[in-house]
Amino acid sequence: MGEITEHDVIGAIIGQGGKASLLGGRAVAIACGDAMPQALRRVSSDIDIVVRGRDRKPLKAAMAALGCEGAAEFNLLNGKERMIFFAGDTKIDVFIDVFRMCHMLDLGARVGLHDMILPPADLLLTKLQVVRLDRKDLIDIAALLLCCKLSEAPGGIEAKRVTGPLGADWGFWRTATGTLDTLRARAAEICGDPELGATLVARIDALGARIAAAPRSMAWKLRAVIGERSKWYELPEEPDAEPAT
Repeated sequence: MGEITEHDVIGAIIGQGGKASLLGGRAVAIACGDAMPQALRRVSSDIDIVVRGRDRKPLKAAMAALGCEGAAEFNLLNGKERMIFFAGDTKIDVFIDVFRMCHMLDLGARVGLHDMILPPADLLLTKLQVVRLDRKDLIDIAALLLCCKLSEAPGGIEAKRVTGPLGADWGFWRTATGTLDTLRARAAEICGDPELGATLVARIDALGARIAAAPRSMAWKLRAVIGERSKWYELPEEPDAEPAT
């Protein structure tokens, strides 16, 4: 078998009776398709997926069928929420029900809603929660905003799906709005074109207006009183995971 692709992984899990959705850079590329500006195209070496907690058995069966090796120690310690497998040099990072990085996103109910990938709004949320931004994170956010329209229904970036978690969690809101501010300031540079950068700024402003107008929970308001005097995020470390030997 040649190099394993995201289609192989998702297909194998479905074949075992489970559900899985792609996230990360490969999912952004699929969401954007041919509309992706050339300057924002990038290669993602890892395969990142999310599965439902009930689908651990189909996941493990699919990985075995594909000949993937699990990171035994990491999976033993973290298997409730995350597992890592290797197919040669390709790392397959599996999130189970939740995506826990700088902030936590509940994604279990979002698996399988969109063909192959998480819905664009969820892909965007996974990028907006990053505190220490890499260029690739900014590129992915820019690509999603430029290629997927802000909408009220599935198909584009569902506004309520983005504003809901941000209106419930002040810390997530603070990180996400800061991330959008950073991208806004670097829009022309990231896009490599002033005109495209101006379009991106308009998309950022439209999303920002929706975020600002969205309702906020009592927990959000209480946490906002404390503000930045207390740390509002986690800084995840790159997992120390190796194939079983």
